[in-house]
Amino acid sequence: MKLTLHTDYALRMLVYLTVNRDGSTRVADVAESYGISRNHLLKVALRLGRLGYLTNVRGRSGGIALARKPEEINLGEVVRQMEDGFALVECMRADGGNCAITPACRLKGVVRKAVEAFLSAFDDYSLADISGNSEVLAELLGLMGKTAEPA
Repeated sequence: MKLTLHTDYALRMLVYLTVNRDGSTRVADVAESYGISRNHLLKVALRLGRLGYLTNVRGRSGGIALARKPEEINLGEVVRQMEDGFALVECMRADGGNCAITPACRLKGVVRKAVEAFLSAFDDYSLADISGNSEVLAELLGLMGKTAEPA
């Protein structure tokens, strides 16, 4: 199974903001730390804001910050909300696909069970769980001196 870049970037942005709890952060700072597209991250930040994970403040002194505590942000919830869906086989598409054996095929049930297991692994963790090593993460992200309290 594979997550989209949109979801990958969302999770990385949330980790960054957990480590850098020193007020508001610019999307450009996150992009620079990870070496990824600022424009793509802007879209991710807007969506995370609409979903209630971030506060987004526009303007010269604006930026982004976590809207909830890291321990209140479940990774499974984030992944489900950021992904467009998990139609891994044609018959799972919204339009039903175009497979000749769909009425009798049992593959769809197997794939659905695999997706549920995949997402269940994310359900077991919060943002705080994956950011507990904040000092190491801060060093890798170039945020020395700006670490959060240990999660």
